[in-house]
Amino acid sequence: MNMKPLAFLLALAASAVAADPALTIYNRDFAVLRDTVPLELKAGLNDVRFAGVTAQVEADSVILRDPTGKVPLQVLEQNYRNDPVSQELLLSLFEGKTLDFVRHEPQKPDGVVAGKIVRSGYVPGGENVQPIIEVDGKLQFSLPGEPRFPALGDDTQLKPTLSWKLNAAAPAKLDTELAYITGGLTWEASYNIVAPEANDVIDLVGWITMKNESGAAFANAKIKLMAGNVNKVQPKREAADFAVAMAAAPGAAPEPAVTEKAFDEYHLYTLQNKTTLRDKETKQVEFIRASGVQAARLFIYDPIMKESAWHLGETIGDNAEYGVVSSEKVAVYREFKNSEAHYTW
Repeated sequence: MNMKPLAFLLALAASAVAADPALTIYNRDFAVLRDTVPLELKAGLNDVRFAGVTAQVEADSVILRDPTGKVPLQVLEQNYRNDPVSQELLLSLFEGKTLDFVRHEPQKPDGVVAGKIVRSGYVPGGENVQPIIEVDGKLQFSLPGEPRFPALGDDTQLKPTLSWKLNAAAPAKLDTELAYITGGLTWEASYNIVAPEANDVIDLVGWITMKNESGAAFANAKIKLMAGNVNKVQPKREAADFAVAMAAAPGAAPEPAVTEKAFDEYHLYTLQNKTTLRDKETKQVEFIRASGVQAARLFIYDPIMKESAWHLGETIGDNAEYGVVSSEKVAVYREFKNSEAHYTW
């Protein structure tokens, strides 16, 4: 199957900018995201920061531009920081210095002890180790209490942040479009069938399941889902082919929650309603429902199992006899026709 370069997919996302974020999610752990960054630039150099990005940004995919093309932006420098402030990180900034630690003891007033940070225990990009603190001339491999830090500096990051150094020929106020590729977002389709025991009529419900492990939340987002093979390298990912009928019954049926658009070998599914996708959240959207579907039962007996098994019989040296075993189970299937007449929307 032919595969298109990912630059083509970024071009798909470069439509008119909107205040709400827009996501195009692919089948396997990545997405293209568009967001709006309001800027008020002065003539000359400008330092700009945006703290609404994910923790899995592919920094070399970031694009910041004026979607109207009226304000030329010269990006002199771009930085991505993903070291949000934490106790361990702050301790590392004070290695070799002395901090106050508040001790909380049962049935006693809180006390304060001074401790020198010999080793914070913070390992950038790795697993933290035990801290080493010097208290009264002695070393201990634990914090003597709750550390108290000075006020945060201007360069402290509370969230993953993109920053730019921009050059503007003249003062300007505009809404720029930020687009980038991020990991941590997936989607898949799943189906539930309600099948009474007494007859051969079933109800079918189809769900789109989206998972967000990106490290950021997307409020009131416009979401599209892409199916098709994508030529994406470093890291290598494939988006599996997926095709599903999303037909609406005629008459005064409600508008479908998901619509499909096919182009080239890709299928693009659009959620009609905006939705909020929180970090660490699994969200499901119903995209199809069929009621009263005739689904005949089929009982199929296969005397030979499809999977082979090792016989536990005679062996010669390291060699064992390899063969198949008989199955005693009868498989039960439901067979139905995928017809427009079944769907309620």
